[in-house]
Parts: sequence; structure tokens; C-alpha cells
Amino acid sequence: MTLGVGLVGYGVAGRQHAAALAGAGVARIRAVLEPDRSTDLGPLRRSPGWADLLDDPGVQLVALCTPPGGRAALAEQALEAGKAVLLERPAACSPAEVDRLLAVSRRVGRPVGAMFQHRQLIPEQVLRWDWGPGATAVLHVSRYRPTAHYHRAGWRHDPDRALGGVTAHLGAPYLDLACQVLGEPAAVHVVGRREVAPGIDSRIAGVVDFRGGATLSFAVTAESTVRTARLEVLGADGRLLVHNGEVTTETGGAVEDHPTVPGSRLRLEVYREMAEALATGRPPRRCRLDASRAVTTVLHAVAERAR
Repeated sequence: MTLGVGLVGYGVAGRQHAAALAGAGVARIRAVLEPDRSTDLGPLRRSPGWADLLDDPGVQLVALCTPPGGRAALAEQALEAGKAVLLERPAACSPAEVDRLLAVSRRVGRPVGAMFQHRQLIPEQVLRWDWGPGATAVLHVSRYRPTAHYHRAGWRHDPDRALGGVTAHLGAPYLDLACQVLGEPAAVHVVGRREVAPGIDSRIAGVVDFRGGATLSFAVTAESTVRTARLEVLGADGRLLVHNGEVTTETGGAVEDHPTVPGSRLRLEVYREMAEALATGRPPRRCRLDASRAVTTVLHAVAERAR
């Protein structure tokens, strides 16, 4: 069965979802709910409203590409209406939101996932490595955004709706990868920060201490025109490098380069996982929401430091 998707929001993220599903057999967009009536949806059908989307029996999954603030409430309503839910990143504004959505998901028997498609890049065996308490990791993300970018859409300079700036939206995928490997954060230290609006960071540096003993230092900036994303994790006898989507692993002195995968294919794989979760009743394999609690903890801590 082809999964019927109700897409909520047709900005950059919504269009990425649509592009990933174009021509794919696993899922198709049944309707798009976009409040800006001037937005061109192309051949996609416009939903007349939220209630209509939830009442549509042809929609089995609601993909929420709305601003982070208020997204959890929409996700709860969709779950209560019997729909599976896929949340664009950042998946939630706080660990409490994650826990609440997981509780509703278990009660109604519908899966909830997060569009952290970069998780699909990590080889399965790496997720089973024991990095040990001595593991260290370094993360650097740079992607230019002019100040006007944060004022173009009203929600981008509202910390209650946006959760933050460059860290929450551009640093989140690689921060999430670090958490997938190193586990649950114990403490987050912010040591340098610049803002384009109150609570909206354009540059940040910090350190995350993990419960297992590992340490991650990170720097994320929207102030350089050089575009890069690089995460390197070093253990006693293992290494993981993810650089601009290219993955290299090393263990026992053996180095292996892994094939790169286009972003659209990674997003499609997330939809495959959600379709499988609906069919089997089991949680999604990698995109499951509970795996987003760690990065949500980091992002929430960063946001709280700015208040």
C-alpha cells in the first residue's frame, strides 16, 4: 500500500519532502496544508484546513514542516486522530515535549518519527561500537545566512517559535549524529555566542559532556561564506568522520570510505521506515522520536542559556 501523506507547511523543508517523494512508490502526498495562499503548490492538492486533513481517511501520516514552537501540539492532535506523525527537525523544543509525544504515540498505537535523515549515513556496525569514556568528538558546521534571513519569515527571529538560530536549524543534524554515537548528554556548556536577534544565535561554540564520559566540542556559525559540516569522533581504537555527507570509518587500523547518498534518498528512506512502522506496529528503526531526545536536550540547553 502506498502511504498517504498530509504535508503541513510548504516552505524549504516541505518542498524537500515533496521532492523526495516525487515518483516514489512508498508514499505520495495526498494534500498540502499551507496557510500562505500565494504559495504555489504546483500539481499538489491544497487542503482546505487542519480539520479536513485530519478527517481525510486517505492520509495515514502527517508530516509537520512547521516552526518548532507549537509543533508538538499539532503532533498530539494528529496522533489522537489516528495518524502517524513525522516531525521536521528540530523535532521538539524540549525533552518534555518528546516524552509527551512518545506517551501519546504508545497510547494510540501510532508511530512518531523525526526527519533526521543524516542518521541513515552511519553504518550499522558503528552504532554498535563501544566508544568508551575516553571518546572525544569535534563538530564544526558553517553555513552562511545573512541577517535578513532571520527576518524574512516572522517566526525565524522569535525564539519561542524557532527554538534558536543557526544551532537549532543547521547544527542540529550533525549534533544529532554525535548523540546517536555518544549517547545521552549530561551537561552542556556554551562558551561563545553571537546573536542576530534576542535568543537567535548566528554563531555559537560549546562543549557537551556525555553520561558515558565522552566529550564533544562544537562550533556552529552562519557568519562565514564557507560551507562545511564536519563531525569527527575518536575512540580508543575507532574513528568516525562525517564530512559534508561523506563517511569514513577506521577500526583496528583499517580505514573504510562509505558511499555518499543524496539527501533526497535519505529523506525517502525515512518515509520507508515510517511506512514499515505503520505496517508492522513496531517503532521506526532509525528515525524514531525517542532517538531525538538527546539532541533535543542539547538544543534546549543552548536555548535556555540565551534566556
